[in-house]
Parts: sequence; structure tokens; C-alpha cells
Amino acid sequence: MEKPPYVCTGCPSIKSCLKNHAYYTAIRADAAAHKELSSSRRGFHTTPEELKRIGEVISPLIKRGQSLNHIYATHRDEIGVSERTLYNYIDSSVFLVRNADLPKKVVYRNRRKKKVYTRMEYRYRQGRTYADFTAFMEMYPNTPVIEMDTVKSARGCTKALLTLIFPESNFMLVFLMTRATEKCVLSVFDYLTRLLGVDTFHKLFPVILTDNGVEFKDPDALEFSENGCRRTNIFYCDPMASWQKPHVEKNHVLIRRFLPKGTSFVTFTQNDIHLMVCHLNSYSRELLKNKTPFALMKSKEQKKLLELLKLSPVPPDEVMLSPALFKH
Repeated sequence: MEKPPYVCTGCPSIKSCLKNHAYYTAIRADAAAHKELSSSRRGFHTTPEELKRIGEVISPLIKRGQSLNHIYATHRDEIGVSERTLYNYIDSSVFLVRNADLPKKVVYRNRRKKKVYTRMEYRYRQGRTYADFTAFMEMYPNTPVIEMDTVKSARGCTKALLTLIFPESNFMLVFLMTRATEKCVLSVFDYLTRLLGVDTFHKLFPVILTDNGVEFKDPDALEFSENGCRRTNIFYCDPMASWQKPHVEKNHVLIRRFLPKGTSFVTFTQNDIHLMVCHLNSYSRELLKNKTPFALMKSKEQKKLLELLKLSPVPPDEVMLSPALFKH
């Protein structure tokens, strides 16, 4: 009883002592400690005034379609609490915004590995399969790989979007095409080649990985410029294996924040798509350590590309990821 934990356990006089005894029981002590720890963490340690101030910062930005990660990355010092705490506060309905106001959180299930069987290798795929791509990258491991795909409009509208993404920066280029055809894809390639020059085009797009869409089935025309100079190398994913180009597929989720499925592109112009690209690439990403794709486009060729396409970042608080961006 003279020192902690002030119990009778181990006392030599315990049998002869007539006083009430106090014993140490590890299980009870552990339970009491957990109970105290749990109770100390209940409630909000932030004052009502602080909660009101934080709510005034995040609420209007969430209404613009921004995620908490983007808001926290750009207003960390103003908010003063962790990102996880913000989610907990919203779960507890502390602010005017609710979970329903947050952008949809997409959960990806672990994919089962399966062998892809093909009946035959078509002519356009010969020498350009995913196995050929893997072999090429083993020979030239530091070569940048650009992923390419298309986004289709609603039924009844022939317009489509051609998307190209730089995986290292997650920077996405998007071009509006009148139709999803080989001719329209080629016209985008020729436009970029005339704008940049063959050498710069080749440095920016040395390898392009895409799927087996009908609009990409003329690789010879895509790989060579109008004067016959090689400008890129085209490779194709395995059939039904879009997961082999994950960056462009995942960024299509963000495009659908602007253009939900079922949206017709009939009224859209390239200026509208240009505006969307600026907002899309000004959106900070957790996987980029809370930086934006614009911030990671640092090479001389990449800066030239942004300058020639007149693409510039949008201030963080003005970023909007919703159909309200377009005012038709």
C-alpha cells in the first residue's frame, strides 16, 4: 500500500490483516483502461465556433463537387483538423453538408486473375499485342507509356471523346470527335503532330497503349505521320482486359462527374471540353501526394504541349466537377 498500484497483492501481512483488501486483476484493469480511453474520445473537442468556421470553409466547396481530399489539400492550415476527422464530423451531421453531398465513393473489388483466350490474332494486332508491349518495355524500361481510350455519348449522338493520359502525372487530354472512327482518331493525331512537330510528338507519346475498339484498328496510320516519319508505337490490351490500362479507365470516372452516363454530346464544342480538361487536371489527387496533374507536367515538352493547347490550371477554390460547369 506504500507504492503504486496501492493494492494488497504481494503483502506479507495479507492473511493477518483485518482491513478491507484491494487486489490487482489484469483483466479488470485492462477493461477499465479501455473504458476510460473510449469515453475520453467521445464527443467533439472542437468548439462550436471552430466547427462553424470549418463548415464555412468546406461547405461551399463540397457544393461545387470537390472532394474532402481536394479541399483538405488546399485548405489544410485553415481547417486545423485531420481529413479523417472531417469525415467523422460529417458522419455526425455537425455541418450543413451531409454524406449525400459528398462525391460518390467508388469501391473496386479485387479482380480475379483469369486467362484471356482469343480465337485468332487479327492483322492489326500482329506485333502489337500486350505480350509484345511487355517485351518492348523490358527492352526500353524507361519509355513513357500513354494510355488511350474513348468515351461515348448517349445513344442517338455520334460524337465521342478521345482521351489520352500521362500515367505519371495523371494528366488527361480530351478531344471531341464528330464520330468514333479511325478517320477521326487519325485527325487528332495529325493535328497534334502539326502543332508539336514529329520530334516533340514522339518524345511525348513514344508508346501508346489502347484497347481493341474499331476506332483504333489502323495502327500503321497512327504510328506514322503524313510524311512517313514514325511518331509513336501502338500496342493493344488483351480483349476484355481493360484493367491493363487502369489509369485512363479510372480517370473516366472523373469525366463522368462532368458528363454523367446518358449525357448527349450533341451541344458540346471543343471549347467546352477544353474547359473541362482545365478543371479536371486542377483537381488534387491523394495518389499524387495531394498535388494536381498540372503541377507534375514539368518537362520541356510537356510545358510546350500545355502552352500550345492553351491549357492552364484553375484556382483550387474555383475547381468544379459537376455538369453545372457547362452553361448551355
